[in-house]
Parts: sequence; structure tokens; C-alpha cells
Amino acid sequence: SRVTRGLVSLSTQVLDLRNVVDDAAEQIRPLIGARRHKVVLDLPTGPAHVKGDHKRLVQVVANLLGNATKYTPEGGQIQLALGEAGDDWELSVSDDGIGMEAHLVERVFDLFTQAERTPDRSQGGLGLGLALARSLVELHGGSVGAMSAGPGLGSTFTVRLPCFAQEAPAAPVASPLAGSTSAAGPLRILVVDDNLD
Repeated sequence: SRVTRGLVSLSTQVLDLRNVVDDAAEQIRPLIGARRHKVVLDLPTGPAHVKGDHKRLVQVVANLLGNATKYTPEGGQIQLALGEAGDDWELSVSDDGIGMEAHLVERVFDLFTQAERTPDRSQGGLGLGLALARSLVELHGGSVGAMSAGPGLGSTFTVRLPCFAQEAPAAPVASPLAGSTSAAGPLRILVVDDNLD
């Protein structure tokens, strides 16, 4: 409720999405182990910098991995790939699970939306995880998407987040006071800050 009403504040910093993936995978490891899933990670060799809230982004990736685990039969495969897509980083979670009908793909990120439960998948949640993931990603200026070729053909969920480009250090500017014996006038300083604190 707090997320959907915009009452969640983010503690943003420059971070590496590879670390987010590691922490999310660690959280979901017991569920993956219990269902004997094979998880394949395809991560870049260099940093994948974004500006965001580490804890919230871990929550997003853990929700996507947890969702894939719930809807993939025992012994199935889940793949997580991270790569650049234009000015964004694109993170995708693909599985070879039960897949989705087209009408479900269109509303899978809505609150309380779930695929039908089957006898081998009785541990379904409340249909909140993907809706929460979408809200948190949008708070970061990103977007989410889903696709499936149909029932029994697996699903792919994607998250796009803006790349954070390190700014080049500014060239040193000679101080007007350097080597000057005359008194300088007062300086005017403008501070712009976008955090309430």
C-alpha cells in the first residue's frame, strides 16, 4: 500500500547491479535448492552502474527470481541476464516453466494477479510480488515488461534501469585569489538539494 501510494522514499546511491543480483540470488537460494532448479547467470565483466536504492532493487530481483521458481517445475532452468540496452541496463529473468496465456501477460504486473495454481504449485503467494517490483522499478525511473510464447513455454520478465554515467572530473579552475594581494568581494553560493533531509 505504501509503495503504490508513493509513500516509500528511496535511499539512493551509485551502485553496481551485479552486487544487487548476488544479494537477490542469495536470498532466494533455499527455494531454488529445494526445487532443484538450475540457475544460469549471464553478467557483464565490468560494473553495471545505476543510481538506486540497493535494498529495494534487491527486493525487485528477488521477487522476479522467486516468481520464476514458483512457476517452474522441479529440475527446471532459470536464466538471469544483465546487459546494456541503449542508455539502460536491461536485466531479464527467463524460465522454462508453465508460461502464460496472452491475456495474463497483459496484466501480470497488476495487484493480486496470479496464474492458476496446479497441484505441484500450491505455495502461491498473494499476487503482490510483481506489482511491487513494477512500482519500485518505476520509482527508479525504469520500466518492466513480460513475455511468454504461451502455456508450457516459459516466461521472461525484464527490468530496464537508466545507466549511471560517471561524470568526468572538471578541469581545475585557477582561483581568482591565487597570487593576488587585493581583497576579493563576497562570494554568492547556491546549494540545490533534492532530499528532504
